[in-house]
Amino acid sequence: MSRKLLAAALIGAAVTTPAIIAEAALSLDARYDSGVQNEDGGTTEIVAYNPHSHATYVVNGETKKIEAISLNYTKDEAMNLKPFLSIDIAKTIASFDQTFEYGDLTSITVHPKENVIAVSVQAKGYNTAGYAVVLTGEGKLLGATKVGSQPDNITFTTDGTKLLTANEGEPREGYGKDIVDPKGSISVIDTANGYDVLTEETLFFDAFDTPEKRAELVADNVILKKNTNPSDDLEPEYIAVNEASTKAYVALQENNAVATIDLTSNEVVSVKGLGFKDHSKPGNEIDLLKDGKIDIKNESYFGIYMPDGMATVSINGKDYLITANEGDGREWGDEDSENFHLNEIETEEEIVTYDTSGYDGFVDGQDYIFGARSFAIFDAETMDVVFDSGSDFETITAKHHPEHFNASNTNVKLDNRSGKKGPEPEDVKVGKIGDEIFAYIGLERIGGVMMYNITNPASAKFEDYLNLRDFSDEIAGDVSPEGMAVITKEDKQQLVVGHEVSGTVTVLNVTEEPSVFKDIKNHPDKEAIVNVTKLGLFNGINETTFAPNKPFNRSHAALVLHRLSGTPASDVTNFNDVKAPATQVAVSWAVANEFISPVNNKVFGAAKPITREEFAVAVYNALKANGQITAAEAPAYTDDAKISAHAKQAVASLKAAGIMTGIDNEFNPKQSLTRAQAAVVMNKLVK
Repeated sequence: MSRKLLAAALIGAAVTTPAIIAEAALSLDARYDSGVQNEDGGTTEIVAYNPHSHATYVVNGETKKIEAISLNYTKDEAMNLKPFLSIDIAKTIASFDQTFEYGDLTSITVHPKENVIAVSVQAKGYNTAGYAVVLTGEGKLLGATKVGSQPDNITFTTDGTKLLTANEGEPREGYGKDIVDPKGSISVIDTANGYDVLTEETLFFDAFDTPEKRAELVADNVILKKNTNPSDDLEPEYIAVNEASTKAYVALQENNAVATIDLTSNEVVSVKGLGFKDHSKPGNEIDLLKDGKIDIKNESYFGIYMPDGMATVSINGKDYLITANEGDGREWGDEDSENFHLNEIETEEEIVTYDTSGYDGFVDGQDYIFGARSFAIFDAETMDVVFDSGSDFETITAKHHPEHFNASNTNVKLDNRSGKKGPEPEDVKVGKIGDEIFAYIGLERIGGVMMYNITNPASAKFEDYLNLRDFSDEIAGDVSPEGMAVITKEDKQQLVVGHEVSGTVTVLNVTEEPSVFKDIKNHPDKEAIVNVTKLGLFNGINETTFAPNKPFNRSHAALVLHRLSGTPASDVTNFNDVKAPATQVAVSWAVANEFISPVNNKVFGAAKPITREEFAVAVYNALKANGQITAAEAPAYTDDAKISAHAKQAVASLKAAGIMTGIDNEFNPKQSLTRAQAAVVMNKLVK
């Protein structure tokens, strides 16, 4: 179908220029594919951006190496990025410590002011000290120091004078008489005197082991294993440093708590519980049942925040902590041994709950689930919740991907993760564009990145959701975002996302672009609506309103099809209910070509909503007239019997061509077509 756009009037009115409303959006700019997938994750897991070389570093769990990818790519290179550097950390450590048994490369960070990187490395022995290794951006060894057991995260302070590791200290062999539960710790490394003379101090939680201090933690809902010292049970997962480099906030994920470190004195000054999320309250709805349908509603369960990735931001002189509320169970040891430990219980409804019987810090009589299926903003001083995204993540993903809602990162089954952590927010990063502050949250399971404007922390606003997963296969496209990094250059922003299952890394553009209508900002068909509006095929009902869910009438259908085709009408028929000249031409064209039938010779039925099957017939006939569609006659939907005989071929053919489809395998032929649905179809015709 040739496309000749007409400078046509607003549907049913005069031309009106829509109001411009700035909003932020995400789009794909570049991609790196490692060529290795792993349904257990750990491929291209952690990323870090180096502003000194405009490159991103990727921790590759399969090769156990660091790969560096230049972001100075051309348009032709963008979808096929290649590493220019590979750093073998195991070999690097062996060059100065032949006795160290290499276990795992867990994290990477970039110095804020120098072309220097640092990585954390775990030893093979779970109770053995790990390493923090410092290198130039080109991979040359600068220095290294031992740190605590199982370093899981590493970060430079924002001023670059210190290097911190979160040493998790998990009891990986289980619990038992002769089994060691390593102490969790935070290593603080002074880099002020150079990297060849690193000064390391490891901070433990022994000060909280007194009965009084432990009781205070439990009263604050810090989750602790019964009859266990906090110094053994607290397990640092992730570190976020404030902008002033005076405080570090350490996620104690399994304990549902955050430790605050005073970086001026290198002391653990507090451990505070994050509380629980009441899913029975309005706004906190979830889908808990794996019943093959979307059913987001209030439930009598409490979510345990248990954040993984965290970020800090200072707004109006106040520090806030941004958390990705993933949730994490404790499964330790060999399943067949007496030391095995698992704190999950699965109900008959396949809801995974927390077995509270062996733990302190809970409220008796309440049922708990892992994670909060959200991101949250906490007052960093008090750890009070300032904002929680509530049910947003499930509500938004349900609208965008109704056939794969709550899918896992290893399959695309509808509802697969509803009973356990849902979309599972994994990491969060914060970036500033001018005076605006944005949070980006990666969803580990269904995939994709959520974007929120958090300039006003108490009333953060959803901006965009981008999911580049290909749901045509179990693992295809970009699956399971794990680590992210923000790039800010000259008030322009990009986001680097590492996907641990698909083995891919994407570079996303963050743009402030105009949206023509206020009422489509969070609509799942926003992209299609914006596109057809830009092309002049559609206009709104006024300057700021598109009315996406209102019925699309018969004269509207004639107008947009005629605008797309641009073919003149051979004769103008005067219908009593069609007054505007442009509409008269379009209606005459549609009737003459038998795309849309009039009510009678005098009445077209202009204001009457067009049904979905009527619109399918009109589109199909227009495509058929131009030889641009192949007929398909097989039944296409479960409600095929409700489709009129004359419309069956059109409906089946449009589905086969991917132009117009139903929902949940039903076409709903007699239902009125909405304006958004019409925009989606027309957008596919112009792509």
